[in-house]
Amino acid sequence: MTRRSRIVRVEDLLGQRVRTAAGDVIGRIEEIRAERHGDDHEVTEYLLGRGALAERFAIAPRFFGRHPTKRVARWDQLDIRRPDRPVLTCPVEELKRE
Repeated sequence: MTRRSRIVRVEDLLGQRVRTAAGDVIGRIEEIRAERHGDDHEVTEYLLGRGALAERFAIAPRFFGRHPTKRVARWDQLDIRRPDRPVLTCPVEELKRE
């Protein structure tokens, strides 16, 4: 069996609301972490929520009134087959918090 790779553009994912399987919104994709493998890049993590937005724009937490929470989804915890509607493939509790 061969592994099919699909190319999804970063700009199609940034800012998209991430939903649970039940349809609840848990935050927006604000940052994407990737590793370089030769000429290719492979996504390792998606950063979600206001804390990720603060990191993306290097905004001091005081602008949010408190330290905003950032959720981190591994590449395999997010279904991006529809980039306009990404869905978690795991319970929210399994996401890393930073």
